[in-house]
Amino acid sequence: MNKRGISPLIATVLIIGFTVALAAVIMTWGQSFSKGIQEQTEETSTQQITCAQDVVFDLQNVCLSSGTTYKLTVVNNGNKDIEKFKARFYENADTVHTADIFADTGESLASFGIDSDTADATVSTIKKVEIIPIVTIGGKEVTCASNLDSFGDLDGSAIASCT
Repeated sequence: MNKRGISPLIATVLIIGFTVALAAVIMTWGQSFSKGIQEQTEETSTQQITCAQDVVFDLQNVCLSSGTTYKLTVVNNGNKDIEKFKARFYENADTVHTADIFADTGESLASFGIDSDTADATVSTIKKVEIIPIVTIGGKEVTCASNLDSFGDLDGSAIASCT
């Protein structure tokens, strides 16, 4: 029997060609992967910087308007319009109700503005209210969770009625 195989020179050329093709595929994938990570990091950092520098507000007053409806007065001291707030109403440390404020009007709380809005807390014995701003950055709604303001105290009495 006469056995024949490929010559060592052809085998070497095939291995080098395969290695170059594999390297090209990995480089193409790596470039698009790193570009995606870079864009995502840039977007996240822009959102965090905007929330830290331009979103400044103060929850000045909360009072029971009627039944289970609370009136919240908020001052926007920042450069960014605040689209709406996510509000948390605490009955006690374990019972929390949530609502959106300024969302039903369709208007944002303009920068350097003051406004009041009402929210239904579903109960009338709320002791503490927290609000978290939601702003639009780059066409996306962003929740600035680190910018939290509160009114009232869980250890204190219930929030009083409006006078």
